[in-house]
Amino acid sequence: MTGTSTADWLVEIAGPPTRTPVPYLVPHAGAGVGAVLALGRALAGDLDPVAVRLPGREALLDHPPVADLTTAADGLAERITAHAAGRPVVLYGHSSGAILAYEAARRLAAGQLALLVVSAQQAPGRPPGRETSSWRLPTGEFFARVVADGYLPPELLADPDLLALVEPALRADYRAVDRHMRELGEPEPVPAPVITVRAEDDATVAVDDLVAWRAVTSDHRVVSVPGGHNLLRDQPHRLAAVIREGVQRVTGTAETPIGAPVDRSPDNA
Repeated sequence: MTGTSTADWLVEIAGPPTRTPVPYLVPHAGAGVGAVLALGRALAGDLDPVAVRLPGREALLDHPPVADLTTAADGLAERITAHAAGRPVVLYGHSSGAILAYEAARRLAAGQLALLVVSAQQAPGRPPGRETSSWRLPTGEFFARVVADGYLPPELLADPDLLALVEPALRADYRAVDRHMRELGEPEPVPAPVITVRAEDDATVAVDDLVAWRAVTSDHRVVSVPGGHNLLRDQPHRLAAVIREGVQRVTGTAETPIGAPVDRSPDNA
């Protein structure tokens, strides 16, 4: 372990895991346990979900944010390995958290990853969707972008003290993911199925960029659900149903699929 206990990055939503696989929920940039709590509670009847909280937010507000995504992925994979104690792992990541979940998944031991689920994020290896890196913007423009992405309510723009509190972690996360996506070459595969969740009203991520997650696995599905970009806030029960159905598939207990599949043929990818 790299000088920090397993418990500080990982928060058990329904108590210590006793069932398998164990889902680890990675929120979007700048967020912590609060962002994935509704999803975790929706999963808790069948699984023992664990929220991921990086330094620089919530109870770890006094810790410096992780400066780069590689360091974050190394630390997260290390902590998940210790916490899971040999149990199979499901990793879920939303928006920029999907890239961290993917990188952590690649670092797990052979056979430990059961499933990777991502939502509202272009695949690794795809060109960045914006010419201007959000994290480079002046404070006012940066927070306008965060509000446009759906991760802060507009009324909070009138609270400079709160913005000053959350800005370091938010900006560090945006910077880490942006740099990683711009520097990443050909994406490495993960040895497990991948489900990509597409929000039907999300105009921030192109369908082609979501379908491109198929490049990292031999078993890929895209599931379309109602809602905008911030599915964690607006559709936690839908997300839970997709994750649950994915778990049922990998454990051999699948029933009726949830959500509408997206055409993944080459002519539509």
